[in-house]
Amino acid sequence: MTVRVSKPAFNLREKVTELDRPVGLHGNEILKSETPQDTFDLVGTGRKNLVINGGMSVSQRHGTSETTPGHTDFGPDRMRFDVSQSSKFKVQQVTDAPAGFSHSMKVTSLSAYSSGSSDYFLLQNMIEGTDSARLRWGTSEAQTITLSFYVKSSLVGVYACGIRNNPYNRANTQIYTINNANTWERKTVTFTGDTSGSWNVDTNAGLKLNFDLGSGSNFQAASTGTWLATNDFITSDSVKVVGTNAATWYITGIQLETGSLSTPFEHHAITDELALCQRYYWKLDDGSNQAGAQWLYVIGDGGNMQYRRATVNHPVPMRGSPSVTNISLTNNGSTVGVQFNGNHTTTIYANGIGGGITEVRYAEFNVEL
Repeated sequence: MTVRVSKPAFNLREKVTELDRPVGLHGNEILKSETPQDTFDLVGTGRKNLVINGGMSVSQRHGTSETTPGHTDFGPDRMRFDVSQSSKFKVQQVTDAPAGFSHSMKVTSLSAYSSGSSDYFLLQNMIEGTDSARLRWGTSEAQTITLSFYVKSSLVGVYACGIRNNPYNRANTQIYTINNANTWERKTVTFTGDTSGSWNVDTNAGLKLNFDLGSGSNFQAASTGTWLATNDFITSDSVKVVGTNAATWYITGIQLETGSLSTPFEHHAITDELALCQRYYWKLDDGSNQAGAQWLYVIGDGGNMQYRRATVNHPVPMRGSPSVTNISLTNNGSTVGVQFNGNHTTTIYANGIGGGITEVRYAEFNVEL
């Protein structure tokens, strides 16, 4: 005689979660992950954060000195300000930071400015297309990403952040709320992948992450959390930092990662973070031992005394051939400039120097997005 035994179906995942054994918070997150990519991101294999210098630890241009951004100026490395009006706020790398971080970026309003409809005041972080290509945006396989960061401000209320493409014709605006004045708070925002639009996958900007500081009404998004074929990046109730004199806004720990889960900030050794920044900007400096300082290069002393040159080796391969500015020599010549410029090296020349050894004492190399 055949005996058949039947029992109701059960969900193995649910039964595992019911086991009376410690798995920890992170273990529960792995059990709840919906895709292999979610699990991969939680384990943390490889470099997960698309943002370079999100912890504000590198500040090659200004160190800890205050600077007042004009159009497309930088604060700490990779933190670019895009503004329609200059001298409305100042920026500084500071050590006021939440637990686990050494630095943040402080923005201080310099007046009570009433933004015009076409004004814009943005902090932007440009993600190179070779890094954002893995998101597969602009295709049916577009990946969801999650933004997280630490922020505090003297002004409570609703703030706007978002993502735009390089041509500025695709945008997704989101909001975050600062609940308590002058208190560090961690914020998380998730963006569905954009299946439309043009998203670079080369060495140009693949996507542009932005935080608003008081832009005008012309840039109000019709809706939040959705992709629109516009160049909008604020909401009608966004707090305007530039609208209150001496208002402050701090940010650090910016992380942009694939998936719908927010994971702890990915810290790098300072040497690694500096090298990532130097792909876009570095400076040759003789005097203050700033980050990015390199050797002093001699423009030869033999042969033709009137013509000198030095081949400067970039500390890391740069994104492209950089512009070279603020070249300073120990002896002045009739002409000074760049003879050859590439990703790995730049040759600086000087004519009409005369006798004696001449050194390149200062130069800035810039190929920012």
